[in-house]
Order: sequence, then C-alpha cells, then structure tokens
Amino acid sequence: MKKYSLFLVLFVAICLMEKVQLVAQNSSGASDDFARIAIAPTIPDDLKKLPMGTQEMLLGKMRQIIALNGMSALDNGPLFIIFPQLLVLSSDVAPTAPPTFTYNMELVLNIADRYTGNVYASASQTLKGAGKTEQAAYNNAFQQVNIRNGKYKAMVEKAKEGIVEYFNAHCDLAISRAKSLADQYNWRGSLGILNSVPPVCKECFDKCNEAASEIGRKMPIVITVEEKAKIEKEPEYTEGQTIDLGNKIFLRFKIAKRIGDKIFVYFELINKNAEDYIQKMYRLYETMLIDNNGDEKRINTMKIGSRESNNYLDVTILPEVNTEVICEFPKINEIKYLRFYINDNFFKFRNLPITK
Repeated sequence: MKKYSLFLVLFVAICLMEKVQLVAQNSSGASDDFARIAIAPTIPDDLKKLPMGTQEMLLGKMRQIIALNGMSALDNGPLFIIFPQLLVLSSDVAPTAPPTFTYNMELVLNIADRYTGNVYASASQTLKGAGKTEQAAYNNAFQQVNIRNGKYKAMVEKAKEGIVEYFNAHCDLAISRAKSLADQYNWRGSLGILNSVPPVCKECFDKCNEAASEIGRKMPIVITVEEKAKIEKEPEYTEGQTIDLGNKIFLRFKIAKRIGDKIFVYFELINKNAEDYIQKMYRLYETMLIDNNGDEKRINTMKIGSRESNNYLDVTILPEVNTEVICEFPKINEIKYLRFYINDNFFKFRNLPITK
C-alpha cells in the first residue's frame, strides 16, 4: 500500500511539472505574439507646455513600461497609443534664493485607440517633486515612477485583452485603414497596422497577413536612416558561411538558380536544439537583393515547405533535419548583395553565385 501511495504521489508530481512546463511554453509563445502590437508613446497637446526635458522623461518611462511588459514601444505606432494625463493637486514656490518649486500631482497613464480615443486600460500614481527649477521639480516627481510596479503590468495586460477584442470585432476596419494609408503611400503606417495583429487573433491575423503580402509587393524599397545605421552594423556573409540567428537556429546559403524570368535563391534552416523549434519570420517583404548595376529587387515570395508568403511565415524546424527556404526574386544577372530581416535583425550576404 505504501509503494502504491508513493507511486501515486510521484505520478501527480510529474504531471504537475509537465503542466507547469507547458503553461510556461504557452506563456512564452503568447508573449512573443503580443510583441507584434505596436504602442506609440505620445504627449497630448495640453502637456506640451511642460519643459522639453520633462516630456522626454515621460516618453522614456512609457516606452520602458510597454517594452518591459511584452509589447513593442514604437514612436510611430499607427493604431494604438499610450499617453499621460497630469492633475496638479497643489503647487508651491518657496521664496528662497534661488526659489524652490514643489508640486503634488496625480499621473494617469492610458493605453488607447489612436483613431477613436477609446481607452483600453489606465493606471494612476500620486507623485511629489521639488527642485530649484520647474523642470527639476517635475523630473524629480517623474523619477518616482517605477516601471516595474505591478499596476503598470496589470494595465498592459488589460490593454492586451482589449486590443485582442478590437481585432476580433473590427478586423475589416483595421484592414480598411491600412489600405487607406497604402493609397496615400504611407507604406510603413499601413503595414504597421497589419503587422500589429497578434497570431492569437487567428482569423484576423490570417486576413491581415494576406493583405500585408499584397501591399508589401507594391511597396517601393525604402530604407530609413535608423534601419540603414542598423544594417551597416551587421556583419556580412558570403557563400559557404552560416548565419547564427540565435536560439541555436542557423541559416545557410545553398544555391541560386536562374529559371525563366525569375531568380530562385535556396537556403536552409538548421536546428541545433534537442527539440523542435518554431521559427517565426515577419516582414518578409524587407528581403531584397542588389544586382551588379546597383538595382534593388524586392522578394516576390518566400516558400518554406508547402507554405509561401511575402509577409509572414512560421515553420517548425526539426532537430537534425535541415528545412529548405526558397526565395523568389525578379530576374537579375548577378547577386551582389542579399538582405534578410529575421528576428528583428538584418542579415547580409555578399556575392552569391547564380547557377544557370
């Protein structure tokens, strides 16, 4: 009987451990999914009277809160914003030399829809600041904002729920807004909306992925100053070299072929983990090459297994089994340069040979 009881306890313990591990894996996946949602830290007009240094401090706090809690803090986020409200409860200027400014205030942070103003979640905190200048007093107060405070985590989690509900209920409106921005040649704003949809919104995610693929094919090759600086810092690879993508996943060039009026460039993804790994690939339309004349060609489509897209793919990579990646481009004579965008980084290959 004792042996049976011991076996039962061990069995229950193993099941609980497996359940905890599974929940952790699912939570990690969900966190990765929500990182797609772009939130723009914004100072409303009524607070632009604050000293510029104070505004920058507030923006920095909001960026940190969003990024720390699993979403993307992008200043140009097209659909959702986080903004502060400030209520000064009392103020005083002591008649000293120099004078001392003292403020008691309540700071409220809100995550909202940029278009409708609908607030998904808020969090407030009472602050007190003092300093020899107005800016010093405000800055002293805002330094008290603890970005790791549980109230801000709860605010972001509640906002995630509201944003998921928004995409599930208003997916067609989001796509319509994105297409309207594309018609105004605001390509990045358009694709920013479509790429903000987390995979947990399955139906809307698929619709937006299809729309983003279509828009991505029309989008001209435009590299921002920030992206250019980031690209220039990345190392360059040539034929025979392997790129470390992180997480023990590697990308290696195989061969490039000219078939008709297309160029097909073949790579393989290599998993050196002991278990399966899901590789998510966003913004495929950023993949491009340059020929010997300096002409840039954006990718037509990327194919992995039976699936292909110009915007997003995810693929399960098995250990010890290399997964083929096929990139289709318009026809060129030479590949002087090929750029990938994977895992939020740019990776570059130089002088890849083409087999006729």
